[in-house]
Amino acid sequence: MRLTVKELTPSAFEPYGQVIGVQGREPDGKGPGWRWWAETVVIPEVTAPYTVGYLELAPDRLRFDWAEYHLQSAEMIVPMGADCLVYVGPQGEEPYWSTFEVFRVRAGQGVILNRGVWHGAPLAVDRPTNAIVLLRQGTGEDDVYKAIRADGPIEIVEETHIATSGG
Repeated sequence: MRLTVKELTPSAFEPYGQVIGVQGREPDGKGPGWRWWAETVVIPEVTAPYTVGYLELAPDRLRFDWAEYHLQSAEMIVPMGADCLVYVGPQGEEPYWSTFEVFRVRAGQGVILNRGVWHGAPLAVDRPTNAIVLLRQGTGEDDVYKAIRADGPIEIVEETHIATSGG
């Protein structure tokens, strides 16, 4: 099985959560060398403290054979230095692997995954990078539901755009 990488847009990602990035509106504040957009996304129903995790990513084969979800926590992923790929599947007790999608999250963007959305660790695309991950405190101890794909890994392919010159 193969999945093609999709460009991250708010409408394409809407079934899985929210996109963090430059807003399609004027900034709420600005000054020499900075622009600020306030309250770009809302983390839904925070009922416990959230913690900041730090994730190191290195390029490897673009594929996955596992996924997890959390019932008590939304999860925020923000790549810091380079793009990464995020794979996601619809909410449910079992992952339906054929319904998964893969999105390119560009450096400077981020995503907030809804509770119950199947996902795994982001994948570095072409160079090492780091990501900030925000989760409800204690998620790793009491709120991880994991599955492994019995049929082996799902390969991820990126479409290549071939530029042609006229004449």
